[in-house]
Amino acid sequence: MVVLPIGVTVFQAFQGGFSAATHAIRAASSLTLLRNSVLVALLATPICGVFGVAGAWFIERTRLPGRWLWALLLVAPLTVPPFVTSYAWATLSVSLQGFFGAAGIIAFSYFPIVFLLVAVSLRGMDPALEETAQSLGLNARQTFFRVVLPQLRPALLGGLLLVALDALVEFDAFVALKFQTFSLDIYAQYQLGFSASGAAALSLLSIAVCLVLLFGEARLRGNVNYTRVSHGSRRASTRYELGRWKLPVLAAFAVVVAISVGIPVGMLFDWFSQSSHAALSMASANTRYLLPATVTSMVLGLCAALVSLIFALPIAVLANRNRGPVVTLLERATYLSYALPDLVGAIALSYAASHYARFLYGTFVLLVLAEAILFVPFAVVAIRATLGQIEPALEDSARSLGSGALTALWRVTAPLARPGFVAAGVLVFAFVLGDLATAQVLLPLNMYTLGTEFEANSSTVAFAAAAPFAAVLIVLAMAAAYVLMSRFGKLRALEEG
Repeated sequence: MVVLPIGVTVFQAFQGGFSAATHAIRAASSLTLLRNSVLVALLATPICGVFGVAGAWFIERTRLPGRWLWALLLVAPLTVPPFVTSYAWATLSVSLQGFFGAAGIIAFSYFPIVFLLVAVSLRGMDPALEETAQSLGLNARQTFFRVVLPQLRPALLGGLLLVALDALVEFDAFVALKFQTFSLDIYAQYQLGFSASGAAALSLLSIAVCLVLLFGEARLRGNVNYTRVSHGSRRASTRYELGRWKLPVLAAFAVVVAISVGIPVGMLFDWFSQSSHAALSMASANTRYLLPATVTSMVLGLCAALVSLIFALPIAVLANRNRGPVVTLLERATYLSYALPDLVGAIALSYAASHYARFLYGTFVLLVLAEAILFVPFAVVAIRATLGQIEPALEDSARSLGSGALTALWRVTAPLARPGFVAAGVLVFAFVLGDLATAQVLLPLNMYTLGTEFEANSSTVAFAAAAPFAAVLIVLAMAAAYVLMSRFGKLRALEEG
């Protein structure tokens, strides 16, 4: 199911003939825009890695004041839909509408992907590794680079891969910027030229780049074993004192949060404060759509997150418990759907449903399946990184006591992998809430989401009317992050006790 959009896209790309597909790919503008997207990815991805790893380490391994609050605030940028951030940055300053603005939006919006995945891995690491390094004379910095960072490789590389792929196919984050990327050409092929074949042909380039990134990530990750060393009960790691670094670290956290969350949220208040009485009246009239849109968005996010977890679990288990080319191919194939722009993936699934599964065409179920398929890579990375730290001997012990494979997985492995499930749920839920293109294509008639209503109003420069939908989007995603992160805290408290 996950590779279905890829197959349909390849079929659509050559529907207009081989020459038409090659002409669309060889167009000078396409190659220039692809270069722009690659440059954005090259600049934004390392920044996401630095922000994500640093934030996770300071929160999970130091006595940072207000650790739990900072953890929630560092997840918060993921809850702000990219198109909201795009309009906010474009409104703030004209200088933010070029290359550095585009790279900045990606960096400050998507570093929580790396943060969540690395934080989960840090919580699952065996404290004996760091304690042994310290007993051999290594200080905190040496322990991090020589012991901790290598253990974070699966989560870190997986997060960077997702950020890079997102930067290559992102459209919503650049919707209000004057900087043109590869996705803009793809959207233009469909929206202006009404050519699904042309859009699909251009998507073949993003698939090719995705394959290169997948190969590179696999080579860097290797086949190293990351399971815990000890087989005893889990315990908390010793936290470092920050000392004179406390204020600089807190200041750095405040700056990152102010840019990533403060700009879009502050701009929402600014839109309200500068709106005329007529605009505010229109905004008040539009609030009748607020509750139905909120319910639809929430149900869609929850259902898609659940389905993506179901899709990801067997792949993640296979990738951690088995080796071989077939398993590698299955695990790598899940990322291919994310190499497609949301619009192309949605069109491909709509085409498949209209021809081969008419009972799904135009239904809410198809939209849920589409969102789950497009964002299943997040769930695979999060669950795989967590399962990789769990000792296989625990499952073996359960089986030796009479439990079957599924029973051992459910009763032993799944509870230990709960942080990975939580991180996967946060990521998928937040991205589904902020996904605009898929909903615009597949949302049934007479239904609307918070994202589609925001776009409908902001496209007519009715920012006062659009602001309530953006505000509810942020509050809804923040509430979900709060519940899930508080669940993190309860589990951690039990372990520390």
